[in-house]
Amino acid sequence: MKVNKFLRFLQYIALLSFYFVFFAPVIWIFYSSFRVDTALFSGKIFSNPDGLTLLNYKNTLFVGEHGPFFPIYTWNSFRIAILVVAIVLVIGLAGSYVLSRYRMKARNALLFTMLSSQMFPSVLVLLSVFSFFYKLNLTNSIIGIALGHIIGALPFAIFMMKGYIDSIPKDLDESARIDGLGIIGIIRHVILPLAAPGIAVAAFYAFMISWGDYLYASVISTSINTQTLPLGLARYFSSQQVKWGIINAATVISITPTILIFALLQKQVVSGLTSGAVKG
Repeated sequence: MKVNKFLRFLQYIALLSFYFVFFAPVIWIFYSSFRVDTALFSGKIFSNPDGLTLLNYKNTLFVGEHGPFFPIYTWNSFRIAILVVAIVLVIGLAGSYVLSRYRMKARNALLFTMLSSQMFPSVLVLLSVFSFFYKLNLTNSIIGIALGHIIGALPFAIFMMKGYIDSIPKDLDESARIDGLGIIGIIRHVILPLAAPGIAVAAFYAFMISWGDYLYASVISTSINTQTLPLGLARYFSSQQVKWGIINAATVISITPTILIFALLQKQVVSGLTSGAVKG
């Protein structure tokens, strides 16, 4: 009994240490976003001569050098992320259903090809993608950036959702056909409810890919009208001065949507990840 209690105590210590290491930088960024630069460079953790302030958030959103453009960056990121999630779910769900339900000679080869594309760093295919988009006149456009993100998110989404659809008995499809449903009706009334955790994981993954992307956006976007939050954050760094208070405030604003979406989809995402480990 004493040995078990000691082992459990060590487990709690290990968990607390892990969570401290994981959350300490996030807590520090959040706390520093309410401090002025003089307090940040005072060398003291809790030294705030002027107290905590919302000045960094005010400068980030409205007043600072890039403040008037920050809402534009945010709106562009939202538009692109929503477009990416919608297209990935529609194409991914249709593709995963076809790969799961229909026999094709090259099905395994197609799956292997899609997954192998995830093994290459994005920078290796960036030049080819940019050349292709340039010929189609998709550079410096919301659609062009979204297509770049879709290229990165779609293979994993198809693989994840196919694993869930494989676990759904085909007899349910046959019963739905007897009731008069077509393929779209089967996907809507049978596949969607049963594969919801896998779909939630695919949607969250696509959102994360789009929301945090810097590489594709930095190459395809060439004007303020199409620049996203990662590009906007990079503008706060200059060779002459780095305003850490404003950067911390902008970082907090940038990560808030991801945290809120994960909080809303937490049960589905966790269920999808844990169940997906033994599916497919």
